[in-house]
Amino acid sequence: MTKGSANRLVAMPGATVSMRESELMVGGGDRLIEMPVPTYVIEHPKGLVLFDSGCNPSVATDPQGYWGHIADYLHVRFTPELVVDAQLRQHGYRPEDIRYVVVSHLHLDHAGGLALFPNARFFIMRGELNYAYWPEKRHRAAFKINDLMPTRRFDWIELEGDTDLFDDGSLLMMKTPGHTPGESSLLVRVRDHQPIVLTGDTLHLRGQFNHLAPSETDFDRVAASASVARLKDLRDRGEARVWVMHDPEDWATYPHVIE
Repeated sequence: MTKGSANRLVAMPGATVSMRESELMVGGGDRLIEMPVPTYVIEHPKGLVLFDSGCNPSVATDPQGYWGHIADYLHVRFTPELVVDAQLRQHGYRPEDIRYVVVSHLHLDHAGGLALFPNARFFIMRGELNYAYWPEKRHRAAFKINDLMPTRRFDWIELEGDTDLFDDGSLLMMKTPGHTPGESSLLVRVRDHQPIVLTGDTLHLRGQFNHLAPSETDFDRVAASASVARLKDLRDRGEARVWVMHDPEDWATYPHVIE
């Protein structure tokens, strides 16, 4: 198969949240880590693709009112100019031109802006939608039903496993479960660059690669560790770079525009 490619990848800043390392990685310490919550827009010949949608716009103006106690727990910092639709405009895109949205998972810091794209087609791994609407008690705080309800009539495509979205090798949606039942990552091939994997929350910190450590908040720690191992193997074999989306070092290291 002829390998296609995307024309451009742009990483867009969003909210900042903070958690202790021990919550993000089993075996971690007590230090508080400030984590970026980025979104990504990908220019592809078949149309604009958005990977994740960040926090709900209401979190930028009334975080406690929309998220409740979790806003204080996560020490969220967010402003209207960092909402995903505003970020798209700042980078020269029209939000209404987004044709596809790839959803890593439906936690409140990744799925809050979904309703801003009513005309897009949404790709998600099977099992994620069901769990987001009916999560176990231990995970209820991580999902916001008001992020999801406006999208019930949207064009959702549930995938069973790894999927080459455009059948050209440019965007591979990878099933990397564990953090949630339908957690996924996205491998992006941009022209002559080495492919790059955007991790969603498959892992939160680079340090998880060292011991294949899961997170305290994972739905299934065994599956999460296996998914970390899968991405580590891709990286170690030189098949792709891995951008750990919440890791502040990765946010500081990777170029925010790849073309």
